[in-house]
Amino acid sequence: MLRVSGMGRVGLAWAALWGSVAVSCAWADTIVMTNGDRLSGEVLLMDGGTLVLNTDYAGEIRISWDKVAQLQTSDTMLMRAKVLPAEYEARLASSGQPGSVAALRPEEAMDASDPDQVALADIERMVRPHAFLRDWSFEGGIDMALDATHASKRNQNWIAAMHATARRDGWRHGVELDYTRKTQDSVVGTYNYNAAYMIDRFLSEKLFVRGRLRYGSDRVDNPARQLVFAAGPGYQFWDDELGAFSVSTFLTHTRYKYHDHTHDNFQTAGLGWNFTRYLAGKQWQVFTTGEVHRAFGGATDYSLEAELGLRYSVTQWMSLYAKAGYDHITMSGKPSTDERRYSVGLGVHW
Repeated sequence: MLRVSGMGRVGLAWAALWGSVAVSCAWADTIVMTNGDRLSGEVLLMDGGTLVLNTDYAGEIRISWDKVAQLQTSDTMLMRAKVLPAEYEARLASSGQPGSVAALRPEEAMDASDPDQVALADIERMVRPHAFLRDWSFEGGIDMALDATHASKRNQNWIAAMHATARRDGWRHGVELDYTRKTQDSVVGTYNYNAAYMIDRFLSEKLFVRGRLRYGSDRVDNPARQLVFAAGPGYQFWDDELGAFSVSTFLTHTRYKYHDHTHDNFQTAGLGWNFTRYLAGKQWQVFTTGEVHRAFGGATDYSLEAELGLRYSVTQWMSLYAKAGYDHITMSGKPSTDERRYSVGLGVHW
């Protein structure tokens, strides 16, 4: 006769529980609400007291965290709680008690006899880590702001920007386009457009090397044309469902053409940043990007380009945004260029 000790019975119970969870969650995560309702989908994150669940029947839905009684996930989640160590990753299963979950860490997969039990109220943040991508992943968006006033003065402002990113394995490709045209009584005050392509090669999960090509045209201010080649290392501090933050340094070769048809070539050292953070269950987004350059001689002493914005998600694919941008170029022997941009408009993202 086979005898099972007390600890063995506990192990078998947890193994059976985890087996049933694995079967039930093979295709989706499961949430049990405090009123007994069940929801299935893919848990993206929990932050600021809001859980975001991606479903194939209603898109992304937001759930108040205090209305969740039980939670099961088919994949590992990265969690933060005062009772847990830093960088804690675990799959979540029902503990059998409302208001708590059983956390099975990857290294415990072969021994489920003693999983951690965590109260849902103790979990401050939870996010799905980005896996190493074997297939292509695409994301991007378009922002547009159009404004026309016909009164004692006729003002027309046209602003549009597009960005797209594709990633696979250790490669990341990015494209950026922007267009600005402002007129008053048929007099053009601002008229420029820029296009850029970048490619990143990740040497590790966070360290990458970037190459970039950028072209810019300005019909009003100097320089009239810009062509910039840049390369250098960068570091991705984080990139997950809550946002991303990266810093890159680079050396550039820059070619300027002015409205008087003169030319200038020079080299610079630069620092760039890209930060985005989602708040209130991805309802709000704060973002900023920018670059600062210092020239090694030539016509330009230094330059700064920065943008700060706030975005509000109206639907899963549409948002309202407000942006403020600033460009400054200090040039030797020519007037410095200062441009401030403010826009409020509609965004479409995917």
